[in-house]
Amino acid sequence: MTHIHFRLAPLFALVAALFAPLAHAGDAIAEQATMTEPALLAAPLDAAAAETTTETLTDAVLESATETTPAFAPITPENPLMTSPPATMGADADLWARVRQGFKMGEVDTPAVRAQERFYASHPEYMKRVVDRGRRYLYFIVSEVERRGMPTEIALLPIVESAFVPKAQSHALASGLWQFIPSTGQRYGLERTWWYDGRQDVMAATYAALDYLQDLYNLFGDWQLALAAYNWGEGGVGRALAKTRARGLEDDFDTIKKPRETENYVPKLLAVRNIIANPEAFGVKIPSVPDKPYFQPVSTGRHMDLQLAAQLAGTTVDELLHLNPGLIRPVFAHKEDRKLLLPVDKVENFERNLKSYDKPLLSWQPYVTKRGESLDGIADKFNIQLAELRDVNKLGSARAANGQTILVPIRGNMDVSERQNLAALISGAIKPADKEDDAAEEAPLPAARAMPAVQTTRVVTRYRVQRGDTLFSIAKRHGMTVTDIKALNDLKSNSVTVGKMLNLDVESGQEPEVRLASSKKQADKSRKARDRQHVVRSGDTLDEIARRYDVSVADLKRWNRPAAKGVLRVGYKLQIRNAS
Repeated sequence: MTHIHFRLAPLFALVAALFAPLAHAGDAIAEQATMTEPALLAAPLDAAAAETTTETLTDAVLESATETTPAFAPITPENPLMTSPPATMGADADLWARVRQGFKMGEVDTPAVRAQERFYASHPEYMKRVVDRGRRYLYFIVSEVERRGMPTEIALLPIVESAFVPKAQSHALASGLWQFIPSTGQRYGLERTWWYDGRQDVMAATYAALDYLQDLYNLFGDWQLALAAYNWGEGGVGRALAKTRARGLEDDFDTIKKPRETENYVPKLLAVRNIIANPEAFGVKIPSVPDKPYFQPVSTGRHMDLQLAAQLAGTTVDELLHLNPGLIRPVFAHKEDRKLLLPVDKVENFERNLKSYDKPLLSWQPYVTKRGESLDGIADKFNIQLAELRDVNKLGSARAANGQTILVPIRGNMDVSERQNLAALISGAIKPADKEDDAAEEAPLPAARAMPAVQTTRVVTRYRVQRGDTLFSIAKRHGMTVTDIKALNDLKSNSVTVGKMLNLDVESGQEPEVRLASSKKQADKSRKARDRQHVVRSGDTLDEIARRYDVSVADLKRWNRPAAKGVLRVGYKLQIRNAS
């Protein structure tokens, strides 16, 4: 292969990337083959006349509390990498014809590609299931890939990444069709809140993934290396290229030393490409996919129950969830840049019915539980079945609450304006982008649950951010709001780093030493609750494990004494801590 010459700007980026953390991790196909469809959210029940201590805020707070980089604005390159105008197709045309026309990656005849071809060809039912799941999304993805002038092999990448399971989750905390880990999703503008995960949003995640792949192509000048970096991280590929060049070898995908998962990653995509290009040669029948849009984004202008949205559109909640997998709760929380995806043939119904609908659009409200509070008691209080309460809030088989915020039916005597207001849940409920395990507890604290004051006098004191802290947890412990802390410290976002000193307006009756000790104890408990273990398997290395969990090798050695001594035995349980 011809030696790759880097342009000056990408070269600087490559040098910086040598120290970049893991950017992405993908799932093995064998794991994805066993994934099931997302579970349906239960339908809401009528509200009961019960008291709750929920705060309500204005819609202005809703917008400010969820303000992030717009999720639906793709980066359009001024000079496309390639030019490949989409073919003009008839109404009954098969999308695969367009996809085959756009294949541009070179033929690779290696044992690895042949092995992956045999795997897919020997599992025709698996391929059929994957394509059936992907038919909702493929037209949009292929069209966006073509618009950017990218090879259409890229449109097949979700087959490798997630098997077109829109809510797929990996052991490395990657999520969605394109399997973004939290840090890379944040870097590419994918919003994460208590209501919504942009990594699972079909349109937002596709824009972000293609932006990322274009950046990687510009960095390495080769699609195989760009794909390897998408799986392994640009830092890993950059370091491998530097070592290969230092030995005077070709700096291409086949030559660089890489992890086993990355070794198989590009061959998987090329094998899928080869089967799509000529399915008859492999004895595989690929289901036809219509060459026309499946969905259309619409702006609701208001918050509403998903159950009601499905009713207004004349479709099912199941269909709505498949098109909008980024919605975590049974409610669509409206924002100016957030769209609800509907089947193309249901949009007119939805808009007409919504215009004439004169009843409340919401039937759910937030409820902050008490630690140890019986879920049976909560279900009785709000006239909801226990099984439904668990389903809606993803509580599993839990019998008692742990102080988190959950959704319950709205009280029948609630004012209509309160029914329309979701800001009370969203304000302060921003989920840190680097924490998969932080749950929905970051919601407004009702006045009845606020920290009691020792005295009415308040003083400004200094507080050092501890590991496990968030602005909300700090605010809750000190009887403040997130907005107050941000204003007092001139903070522009909800993120804080360990060690940062914050000014806090606290009650004068509580000494700073007590607060620091208390916060450290709570932070330690929070950290321990989020810690994980990795059982060492044959072939594992510290470097691969660190990339998988988005930590450094130095951290692994610091947390695990045997690892610090260079001992890594099969079966050993490594402690993986979540830094804040």
